[in-house]
Amino acid sequence: METGTQNHEGIAGIAPAIDFIASLGTGSNRRERLVSAFANLEQYENRLAELMRNELRQIAGVTLYQAAAGVAKTPTVAFRLDKLAPEEACLQMAEQHSVFIASGDFYASRLAELAGIAHSGGWIRAGIAPYNTEEEIWRLIKGVQQLMR
Repeated sequence: METGTQNHEGIAGIAPAIDFIASLGTGSNRRERLVSAFANLEQYENRLAELMRNELRQIAGVTLYQAAAGVAKTPTVAFRLDKLAPEEACLQMAEQHSVFIASGDFYASRLAELAGIAHSGGWIRAGIAPYNTEEEIWRLIKGVQQLMR
């Protein structure tokens, strides 16, 4: 039994998407290339995330929210600025720096309550994907520096 229309575009696109990802890796067969590609992507994203975390940590008035050192992290960075509410900071980053980040509790409402930020806009969240560049990370950092002046 089928409950709706199939995603024909998705069906047509899945094989080329897999081939593209495999092209980013090395190995003698598709599986090895895919495993290598995902490892390469993870390493790239983590390098950019670490750059962002390290630079944001140096800006007065920025508070990072993250797991302790040594705990594996995703390439998603949560932070707050003491001068601006998260929503306003995101708006200014978009308008002034063409950096699109989000604000809120991101379905972690209990954690936001425990952190004492539930009623003041939650966090600012910047996620990193394989298509992001180091230049974009620096644009975010420079934008935050300007907002904090």
